[in-house]
Amino acid sequence: MRDLPDRRRLKPPAPEVRQGTVLVMTAITLAVSVSMLALVMEASRMSARSSELQTAADSTALVAAEMLNRQATTSTARLAAMNFGATYNGVTAGSLSFNFPPSSGPYAGQLGYVESVVSSPFSTPLAPVLGGTRNTMLHARAVAGPKSIPWPDLLLALDPQTIPGILSSGTGQLRVEGAVATNSRGGGLDEKGLPVAGTSGFGAQLSQSGQLLASQFRVSGGVNDPTYFRGLTDGAANPLVCRSATTIDPFKNLPTPTANLGVSILLRGEGRSVSPSTNLTLRPGLYTNILVTAGTVTFQPGIYVIRGGSLTLTGGNISGQGVMFYLTGTDYSALYGTPDNADGENTPSSASTMGGATISTRVNLTGYSDTTSPYSGLLIHTRRFNTNPIILSSPQTNETLNGTVYSKWGPLTLSGSGVYNLQCVTRRATWNGSNNLTLTRGSANLLGTKQVYLLE
Repeated sequence: MRDLPDRRRLKPPAPEVRQGTVLVMTAITLAVSVSMLALVMEASRMSARSSELQTAADSTALVAAEMLNRQATTSTARLAAMNFGATYNGVTAGSLSFNFPPSSGPYAGQLGYVESVVSSPFSTPLAPVLGGTRNTMLHARAVAGPKSIPWPDLLLALDPQTIPGILSSGTGQLRVEGAVATNSRGGGLDEKGLPVAGTSGFGAQLSQSGQLLASQFRVSGGVNDPTYFRGLTDGAANPLVCRSATTIDPFKNLPTPTANLGVSILLRGEGRSVSPSTNLTLRPGLYTNILVTAGTVTFQPGIYVIRGGSLTLTGGNISGQGVMFYLTGTDYSALYGTPDNADGENTPSSASTMGGATISTRVNLTGYSDTTSPYSGLLIHTRRFNTNPIILSSPQTNETLNGTVYSKWGPLTLSGSGVYNLQCVTRRATWNGSNNLTLTRGSANLLGTKQVYLLE
């Protein structure tokens, strides 16, 4: 009898290799992976397009609401918003619709508010794979209108063509306990990091993070780096709003100073103090120049018109409560306000000689205090065609520099330290200080501005 083989020594049969099955499974897996990747890419593309449409809805609603805020008709507001959307958001008129007032939401039926709806077809070739449709319609909606705010505009750059409108290059920090706004149409990025179409350069430009802090930043164009624009406290909500509607000049209808509005027609010559031993009291009237480098100088309350010269305060002991300095040309008439009263919203074209303003020493000055006057609260006011700079570089303590600075076509440079109780409305604003400065309202009598905001 033959011995049976030891089963423990028997090798199991080799598995049968089925090459065709492996290839099929590989092909199926690869197809599924490619399809999933394609679907993810489609979803990402749809999300990006939805974000673009929402940005368009937000910005066009703001433009339309701002036009209404300027007393424009709904047809004018609609046209302005459509033109803005086509220029800066790339949306056609057929993609935009507006409701004056909104037709839904908490602001439905409220006059002065506007609802913007943006629609755009979107093709998704792989959607049928998941049971969807190839072509769909994307929608975005926004509502904008007037809203009371807890902070005033303390730094406002008016000129849309100045690039950038807000520039910060100093090593110190400027803290604005209010809003910073610029109408500059410079390009760059918005608060979400998306590109903003605009003129080369940036609407607002900072050289480093934390250099400029504010309750809110409104930029009609874009910025160089949205992460640089920070709120007043750590962890505060993003204060940056790009593609913002143009902020109207709050002093657009301010009348030219004349004798009927408080200007003294007395000729005072030059107000000058350059010796430490000088003790000078200046009175309101018409000056050719005001220069103080030393001594003690007191400005009596009233309006100081400087025709052709400058306001230069660089030293000495200087004080004045309830004063306004109006810097104009040599051809200014105190009786009739000519030729200043013809400036309006026009671009400067006057050949009249005019000067600027420089304050580089500690002062104790507060703006015009007549609450019945259109100039109430104004400290420095330049003729609209005056393009000379306003330079504020002095160290100040709270309530020592108090009021509003208005220079429609003149640039502002800040490089001081301490606290300024100021509102600055100028062509352009530059911060280049090496120390820390705070702009705050304090007890300053500032002009309130009615602003529109994105509400839904």
